[in-house]
Amino acid sequence: MSADFLPSLFRSWISADPAPAYVLGGEGARLSEMLAEALVTRFRKVGETAELVHWSVTDLDRESPGAVWRSPSFFFRWRVFLLPDAGDWKQGPRKEILSYLASPDPSVLLVIPCSERKGMNVFTSVRGHRSAFPGEEEVVAAMADYAVFRAAEGGKVLSGEAAVFLARWVGADFPRFRAEMGKLLSFAASHSEIGEEEIRAVCVAGGTVDPFRLADDLMFRNGKECIEKFRRFAAGAESGDYHALVGAIAWSVRRRLAAAAHRGKGMRPGGRGGLRTDARGAEILQALSRIDGGLKGGSGLTPEQVFEIQLLKLLA
Repeated sequence: MSADFLPSLFRSWISADPAPAYVLGGEGARLSEMLAEALVTRFRKVGETAELVHWSVTDLDRESPGAVWRSPSFFFRWRVFLLPDAGDWKQGPRKEILSYLASPDPSVLLVIPCSERKGMNVFTSVRGHRSAFPGEEEVVAAMADYAVFRAAEGGKVLSGEAAVFLARWVGADFPRFRAEMGKLLSFAASHSEIGEEEIRAVCVAGGTVDPFRLADDLMFRNGKECIEKFRRFAAGAESGDYHALVGAIAWSVRRRLAAAAHRGKGMRPGGRGGLRTDARGAEILQALSRIDGGLKGGSGLTPEQVFEIQLLKLLA
């Protein structure tokens, strides 16, 4: 990460005194490496030595976390450890980490992704830690900010709208997003501006389904195509992926509504008869709101069932 990029989502954390642990919950867990890199950058900018260490679940099992973190480093003033998702910790390492955080080493900072909200309750008794549970829109905004900065750093123009499209197209996993951004800049070496056309040509869409084409199928009532795309998505999706799909479809629909409003009301999707674009878009957005509520639990249905039931209603 460039020494000048500080994600706005974490700016107050990075500018404040260091904390022993930074816990990122929900969708924000995907930005843990971005935060860890930003912390290391902060120290290096003021001339202090710092290193970033990635630890896996295997490392937690193999090492004694407390012993490693309390052992002084002769080469680095600050050490930032990026840990695996807290939901994957075994009982032994979990107890040792919480015990360590009761009296942490002041030169060691832990960045902890915690994709499950209930898992964050483990850290309520930890003094001095910082935690956040950013929503999907905040995560997308942070990724877009990073993309705009990287493009400008390379002498390219990437609009905010194109950067948001890129974040939704690639997905919110930061290491993968960073790699795709590198490919995009390399491909666009002779371009002064990067837009949606270049993104679609170069970057690999997250998963096996383009959510924007799925949104188009919903708008145009292409029932068979829409359900086929959704079932391919569901075959490899995890629970958090469904929330991301809700956001991607909603963003695509809102963008289509804005374009229709700009051209003038009365446009019919795909030139066909039926509901006008604004009415159809509102219908889809209302259904997405119901899906979002259903995904949060209480219905007794799986995320796939919650989603498909609403899609079938929209396509009836």
